[in-house]
Amino acid sequence: MNILVIGGSGLFGGKTVLHLLQDQEIFHVVSMDVVPPKKWLVDLYNNNADKFDFIYGDVSQIEDILNTMRSFSIDRVINLAFILPGDVEANPRLSVKVNQLGMSNVFEAARLMDISRVVYASSEGVYGPQYEYGEREVTEDDVLHPQSAYAIAKQLSEILAAQYAEKYKMNFTALRPPIGYGHGGQKPNVIKWFSDIVSIPAIGKPYVIEVDGKSLHSLASADDVAALIKILIKIPSSPHTVYNIGGPPTTLRDVAEVVRHYIPNAVIEFGSQSLSLDSARGGIPYMLSTDRVKNDFNFSCMTLQAAVLIHINDARREAGLKPLQD
Repeated sequence: MNILVIGGSGLFGGKTVLHLLQDQEIFHVVSMDVVPPKKWLVDLYNNNADKFDFIYGDVSQIEDILNTMRSFSIDRVINLAFILPGDVEANPRLSVKVNQLGMSNVFEAARLMDISRVVYASSEGVYGPQYEYGEREVTEDDVLHPQSAYAIAKQLSEILAAQYAEKYKMNFTALRPPIGYGHGGQKPNVIKWFSDIVSIPAIGKPYVIEVDGKSLHSLASADDVAALIKILIKIPSSPHTVYNIGGPPTTLRDVAEVVRHYIPNAVIEFGSQSLSLDSARGGIPYMLSTDRVKNDFNFSCMTLQAAVLIHINDARREAGLKPLQD
């Protein structure tokens, strides 16, 4: 099968392309984005360079999507192109073009090209803040209560997918990831914090942050998201149309301890500022049920220890340093 990954140069997209390229059942992977992938990722792609193409394209322009689909005889499509919180508020019009029109363009282009299988990123933000659910895990069957422009756009994408599925007999699956992290994660601040707290010590530099590192978050590494996407895109349809993905409640201090396990002399310092995403832009859950994805696919996120080691070695690879061993 030939797979198009839109937003393939982003945090999730870069690792999704890598996981797909490593699968022998996948013949061709095309990444479409407005920026090329990082060199350290391209170096990883080189083992399967004959299967990979990067195409400059803008998800807000349906012609870019259609031309790419035609040129590479695309069978299935993954959409990971989106403007994240922070940038959504800074540039509302651009966020509408990418997050709302862009998703609509992907669905419509797939329909026009007779591509019936689409996997796309939603968000845990569609649930609203954790306090609305109490101290319990939030499930996919809970009533959605998005409280930010970003989260509302994600809910709209899920509604649109349901309409296309009913009207055109297409097969959609959405992921609802929590805080994503990995080498190169930049926005919003909480993603940058969970990314930099690993990447910076990995290359021998001190990491100092103003927050106290005690607030709870559900996390999913870029490799976790990529691994689940690969499972989903290879099947013609999924038992459910949406899946939570994420790990147990985790703090920045928890991640720091894992970093120190691999790098005992790592300098990581916290400040005194508290952070609760329940009060930031409407809030998001930190307790997610992943029973559905476990039952349907026997899938779970890696341990924090395993994910952090991959993250460390990605940072070291870009810096030209030798990888660490477990």
